[in-house]
Amino acid sequence: MEIESRRPGQADRRVGHCRCGRACFHRSHAVARLPPLPPVPPACGGVGVSTTLGDRFEAQTPPERSSSSVAPARLASLDGLRAVAVLLVIGYHAAPEWVPGGFVGVDVFFVLSGFLITALLLRELHRDGRVRLRAFWIRRLRRLAPALATMVGATAALTLVVGHETAAGLRSQVIGALTWTSNWVQIHEGWSYADEGLPPVLNHLWSLAIEEQFYLAWPLVFVVLMTLGGRRLTRVATVLLVVTSAALLAVWYLTADPTRAYLGLDSHAFGLLLGATLALGGRPHLLRDDVAATAGDTKRMAVGGVCGLIALGGYAAFVPWDSQITYLGGLVAANVAAAAIVPAAANGTVLARVLAAAPLRWLGERSYGLYLWHWPLIVIATRLTPAEHVRLAAWGAVLLAVLAAAASYRFIELPMRRDGIGCTFRRWTESLSTKGYRPRRSRAIATAACVTLVTALFAVWTAPEESRIASTLREGQRAVSASMENLDDARSPEPKDAPTADKATPEPEPPGCEPVPAGEPVSAFGDSVTVAIAPQLMQRRPESAAVATVGWQYQDVARAVRDATAAGQVRRGVLIATGTNGAIDQADLDALVSRDLAGRQVTLVAPYVPGRSWSEQALAAVRAVADAHPHVHLADWNTLASSRQDLTGADRVHPTGAGQGAFLDTVDHAFATC
Repeated sequence: MEIESRRPGQADRRVGHCRCGRACFHRSHAVARLPPLPPVPPACGGVGVSTTLGDRFEAQTPPERSSSSVAPARLASLDGLRAVAVLLVIGYHAAPEWVPGGFVGVDVFFVLSGFLITALLLRELHRDGRVRLRAFWIRRLRRLAPALATMVGATAALTLVVGHETAAGLRSQVIGALTWTSNWVQIHEGWSYADEGLPPVLNHLWSLAIEEQFYLAWPLVFVVLMTLGGRRLTRVATVLLVVTSAALLAVWYLTADPTRAYLGLDSHAFGLLLGATLALGGRPHLLRDDVAATAGDTKRMAVGGVCGLIALGGYAAFVPWDSQITYLGGLVAANVAAAAIVPAAANGTVLARVLAAAPLRWLGERSYGLYLWHWPLIVIATRLTPAEHVRLAAWGAVLLAVLAAAASYRFIELPMRRDGIGCTFRRWTESLSTKGYRPRRSRAIATAACVTLVTALFAVWTAPEESRIASTLREGQRAVSASMENLDDARSPEPKDAPTADKATPEPEPPGCEPVPAGEPVSAFGDSVTVAIAPQLMQRRPESAAVATVGWQYQDVARAVRDATAAGQVRRGVLIATGTNGAIDQADLDALVSRDLAGRQVTLVAPYVPGRSWSEQALAAVRAVADAHPHVHLADWNTLASSRQDLTGADRVHPTGAGQGAFLDTVDHAFATC
């Protein structure tokens, strides 16, 4: 049920009938043959289409509807482009410090999918004079649903076996996955796309949701526009939609948050629409029968494709997901670069020949399954692995995902594409009889499938709504909000002798170390770690104030400290805990404690974020600044947490339960020690 791109006259079909009573097609000589399947009864006819993550372009129609007995040959170069896209995504998920912008691989899929779907719709409209929407949507369902349902069921069952809070929020994730609304579920639940703490095991299905929502709406829009004004009106309207969607990405980023901007169909459909614009344009490609590419066209497209590939590589190497560049034009530019690659891959260019290399084509054919499987396996593997080995575990999970994708492609995707869902299930049922094909193995597989299904249903039924860490952070955020009332009670110390205009300002004496006894209120600033310990901080040091937000980077914490200092809302004792979500600017931190917080007793918390690329840098920056100033104390949470794994939650970062008390014991000791 994939979409294959064939040139006319390169394959023929012979029609027969299988035991399901439906027509079946046999290719006598396809350009790129599919891997052989086990010896089973003849395939039940049922061919379909797909242009999502990992499919091929195959405009296939039943013989009674086809205007010709010939079909076009698959462009292996498009499979190669899919391989490049899925490798970018996997690199981003397995080692984000290596490929901080690898998330752009999803946008390559979007551009390619929009191009192929629209080319398919145009071909059907020109050939038959109409677009059969119901058949189109059924083919989409047949192509995507079986592999997706298999992955979701197996993943749900694994969460019950593995534990480690992998099942947190599973019920809403499964509902979103099976209804292709994962993007809106994540927006509603407030899950951050870039959360590295305890990310949901089905977090990656947002992109499939966007694609399927587009596939549901776009054919309707396409038919209406083509009916009203033909190809030209459709192309102009599509360009306007691209501009609107790109503008909404920036608007949502500036007025809401990056997750809402990134996951919304309205603000992330520009890639799909760019691909549609390509298909509606006048550029020649091998999927069109009415226009042939000249040597000059091919050369220009090859140059554009190479430039686009270089631009994508640069973006993937240097632009992180949470950068302003991403939302204020960068991601749109990356999609334009992808749009330059697609025509080069869809024509007989040098780049197309490179992308058609056998390893890339093999990976691209299985990219849909690889995309489905890699993320849940990475999440589960890293939860079970010591913090210092999480990257190795992630790459091990990728290898398992390749095996799972290969099995899914051979035993689920190909049969469903070839025979259809109903006929495939009937054939599987027949294989359970004593007269069927290898009945013992079939029965063992059927038993395992039933056990997996029951386990998955039980896991979904019993899954908690949120993890213990999420619950801790929710309670902590309430404590932080309540403590804001204590900000006005803090008073900045007044200088003993205010300098006058006719007196030279003396050099201030370096502040010395003074203990801050237990129970004295302090001003706390930080990220989610500060949020987690806020309730117990308020109990130990009543009237303290905490200014902290989940996801804050160092610059956000430093800005909050400076704003509070300027407003005179900082107490004598100041607690700063940062470095959980990114690197620390050591020079700026030094200036912060020596200038903005001069005259106060500052305790810096040594961050504990094992397995993160910035961990060593953040820790070194905090230690260096604490050593350089006598009024700065060091709370060595890193040493304590690394020696006692029971002090942190499943994410190995946030203190929970006894860990919160141990964290504050370390802080109290630091404040009291000179």
